[in-house]
Amino acid sequence: PAAAAFYICGLISLVLYLIMLNSVSFCDFFNDHIASRFRCITAFVSGLVGISLAELIIYMLVPIFVMFFAGVIKASKNEEYTKVARMYVGAFAVLSLFGTSFVFSHASGYRGSTLDVRLGMDKERVSASELEKTAKYLAEMVTQATDEVEFIYGSHSVMPYSFEELTDKINDAYSNVCKEYDFILDFRSSIKPVMSSEVLSYAHILGIYTYYTGESNVNVNFPDFTLPYTCAHEMSHQRGFSREDEANFMAYLVCISSDDPYIRYSGYYNMYEYVMSALYSVDKRAYAEVYYSTSNEARWESTSYNEFYEKYRENKVADVSDKVNDEYLQSQGQSAGNKSYGLVVDLMVGYYKSGAGEE
Repeated sequence: PAAAAFYICGLISLVLYLIMLNSVSFCDFFNDHIASRFRCITAFVSGLVGISLAELIIYMLVPIFVMFFAGVIKASKNEEYTKVARMYVGAFAVLSLFGTSFVFSHASGYRGSTLDVRLGMDKERVSASELEKTAKYLAEMVTQATDEVEFIYGSHSVMPYSFEELTDKINDAYSNVCKEYDFILDFRSSIKPVMSSEVLSYAHILGIYTYYTGESNVNVNFPDFTLPYTCAHEMSHQRGFSREDEANFMAYLVCISSDDPYIRYSGYYNMYEYVMSALYSVDKRAYAEVYYSTSNEARWESTSYNEFYEKYRENKVADVSDKVNDEYLQSQGQSAGNKSYGLVVDLMVGYYKSGAGEE
């Protein structure tokens, strides 16, 4: 009976998904009024446990697979084919449940109205001049922010509180943003530090939103300045922004809306890095000019990060991880794949053009 119920849910989800593929308005309605509630409930339930349930499930996959296939082989040798069939029916029922969870929590965010439309922003083709102006604005904001941030001399910045305190501060920042944008559901949720963060570093993964547990999981092995921005990014997925560039931009808006100086610094610096990377590809002279206009501390941060990242830059784990993520994003309509993270630059330039740099 349980398996039958899972298959029925899977069939309903398939119908809903096909509608999502063909209707932006349906996606908006579903994301705002149905999926948002589903994400809120799963986030609350998983938040009752202090560790990452998603990470625990991943650890359990290997013994589960071993036990499953050992059982199939044993039943096959004993010619218990009915038992084998039941085992496969049960396995596919579980997969159906995961698919249902994806449709009811995360899928509509990939197919609905884009964030620039919802924010009423002008997102057009970015010129080199606009890119440079935006980079200069961010460089100025980063330099101002470093005045309120503690640095190890000649090295990286230091987050002045614990990860648990960061969780509360990011939730407070989200509440600030939700007051301005009523299409974002305001609720408090936990952020889960990943125990295997070193492994994620080799895979070039800073954070993961696991829709089936509703958790925002964060790599705590990376430098401090990445943590607030990554937390806000994963919590953006938790609030219905499935596209990577949109989650990146929401993370920026959330961080700079914070009352905490380190979180604001994280927002400005991480966006500065995205824009500067784009500027470097079109005008290296302008890049150098903007880079050397920032404070010594900001340049320390850049150098320190490059030294940290060198250990993880080239490896087979990263190659596989990047390939899997690229294929997944393309399957969800993000044709740029892994490069979609960098499309946040278009949103940032549009935001700057709308008057953000004049505030």
